Parts: sequence; structure tokens; C-alpha cells
Amino acid sequence: MSTLNRLEEQHLASLDSIRRAAGIEVVDESLGEPGSSFSELLPLSEFNADWAHLILDKDMLDGAIRIPGLAVNWVTADPLPEFFGEYRIPDPFEILMQAPDPAADTIPDGFQREFVQQLRYIDSAYRSGVGSMTYLRMAPDVSPLEVWHFDLARTGQAPHPPGYVRLDLTFQQYMETLLVTKGTRGWQYLFADVSFRDRALGDIGDHVKKMLDVFPGLFPGHDYSPLAQRLEARL
Repeated sequence: MSTLNRLEEQHLASLDSIRRAAGIEVVDESLGEPGSSFSELLPLSEFNADWAHLILDKDMLDGAIRIPGLAVNWVTADPLPEFFGEYRIPDPFEILMQAPDPAADTIPDGFQREFVQQLRYIDSAYRSGVGSMTYLRMAPDVSPLEVWHFDLARTGQAPHPPGYVRLDLTFQQYMETLLVTKGTRGWQYLFADVSFRDRALGDIGDHVKKMLDVFPGLFPGHDYSPLAQRLEARL
């Protein structure tokens, strides 16, 4: 395998810790050889003419995960409480090659249509079918770039389309937080302006509670107290 950057090394170690964790069963996983970094793919205008004034976060340029389709799907088993997690991270080339969601063309509101057209996914629930996706908003002259999460839960508020919430994370912070949450269903809402008492979120809050009950013992190398504080603020 080619030389790994710091975040790639951390993610491969995280995958190994998931495999070895008692009470967690890996259903599916995928990884490959590192490809190109964002810095090697400049200028962005060669991918999309609208990106001539797009400003990538500095720590993305050479620090992003370059492993194509790095992914895992896992579930808990007895004696752990029942919950699951998954993620699939596209590499820089896949992110830049994505076309806008064709469904955007059917949105009558101009602001909402442009908003959806600017989104490129950076994480997805690729196997469970729960419908959650996390996006980078490719808006010009904005730094850092915004990270948005979508779920079939009808959260969010105008003027943005239903289901979308902005996360209090940068691109690189999102990838670093995956190391701690392991992709647990709904962890993203710990970084959104939501309440887990909102019926629209259904049992998502329960998954997050179970994660914070179980993971400190399974993965003692991580500090879960900041996430526990975020959970408490949303109950």
C-alpha cells in the first residue's frame, strides 16, 4: 500500500478496532489503495466551471482520506444493546466527479434548487438503506466549506429543504469524529441544532445513547465526554 497520511492511518486502525471489539459484528467492509489528494486534482474548474472560486479547506488539500470507498457496516450482538453503524467515504476524485443530484431540477424554489445542486456527498449509509447522507456544500467564496446532513427524518427548517441540517463540523473534523463514533446511526445530530425529543428523529436518539453507554468501555482510547455533553444538551 502507498504511504498513508495521518488520517488514513487512524481510519485503518479504527477499522481494526471495530473488527476486534467484543460484541460487534462486521457485516461488510471495503478499502483500497490510496489515490490522488485534493491538491493533486487542482484546479477545481477542470471538474466544474462553477468551481473557479471554490475554496477548499486548507487541511483538506493533503490531509483528506484518499482510499476509494473506505467503508464499514457493523451491528452489535449479545450482550450489547442493539444498534448499528456504517459509513462510506468517497475519495477526493470521486467527490469532485459527482454530478449534482438530478432531483434538484424538480425543486420549484430557486434557493432550495441551487442549494441541492451544490451538494456533493462525503459519507453515506451505503448498506442499511436508512437514507442518511452527509454532504459538502460546494459554494464559491465560502471558507470553511459547510457540511450538511440529510436523513429521511423530516428535520431542518426553512429556507433549506426538509431533511437537511447543517453540522457544526468542517470536512476534516467530520472525518476525525468518525474515528470516535464509528459511524453509529444518527451520531451527526450531536453536531446539529436539533432536539432528540423531536418526534421526527424517531429512535435515532436511542442509538446515540446506546453508543455513549457502550463505546467508552469498548474503545477506551477515545474520550466520549464531549459527545455525552452534546447528547445531554439535546435531550
